[in-house]
Amino acid sequence: MVYTEEYMPRTADFSRDGLLSYEAMLQIMETAGSHHSDSVSDNIIDASRRGTAWILADWRVEILRRTESTEKLSVSTWVRAKSRAAVIYRNFELRDGAGLVLARAEAKLCVVDMSTGRLSRISDELFAAYAPEESSVFDSDAPKLRAPSESEGEREIALRRSDIDFNGHVHNTRYLDYALEALPGEVFGSLDIKKLRIAYTKPVTESQRVTSKYALTDDGTFVSIFADDALCTLIHINS
Repeated sequence: MVYTEEYMPRTADFSRDGLLSYEAMLQIMETAGSHHSDSVSDNIIDASRRGTAWILADWRVEILRRTESTEKLSVSTWVRAKSRAAVIYRNFELRDGAGLVLARAEAKLCVVDMSTGRLSRISDELFAAYAPEESSVFDSDAPKLRAPSESEGEREIALRRSDIDFNGHVHNTRYLDYALEALPGEVFGSLDIKKLRIAYTKPVTESQRVTSKYALTDDGTFVSIFADDALCTLIHINS
């Protein structure tokens, strides 16, 4: 089942260059995924209150164009048929008012028992409720991300209360903001992201000391987010 909804961009969705921001793209797609879940009676906030949570393990995004228009957008999402017992892959397409694709993405999600922190099996009934589709926005699975052995700069991140979501963790889209803040001004000023990966290893909570490290490589820009010296998230940016 392909779920599609329209989205009217807000002023806050546009960055300083007047284009739809990278984080806004992630948020628009994430919200559509949540609404899709609601439509099959799988409300993520209710589930969290009952002790289980959908946790995002990986974002894989390809950006074709960032719009400067405030015209209505459309976003489609579906669950891929290929899956493992504890993981699902959710696909997305974000389109402009003319129906042209702005971005495509795939999110890898799993269900976690909040009391133990362990993965829970996704039931056959829940998986079937999404009426999975055979199609995928990408031709092959994403390779495993590996952090560079050395970094070129480090900075401490001051967590804000607004960064913490209903699961008590830093919300997944905030890590992209952290990554962009970590980059030197000259790198950020010339940034034009075409491909993006965000791999989440461990959640970050409000009580932890958080730092970011960046490395500029021939394979793109890497930003590693650490909490109490443990690697929690790795972001890979290609322009």
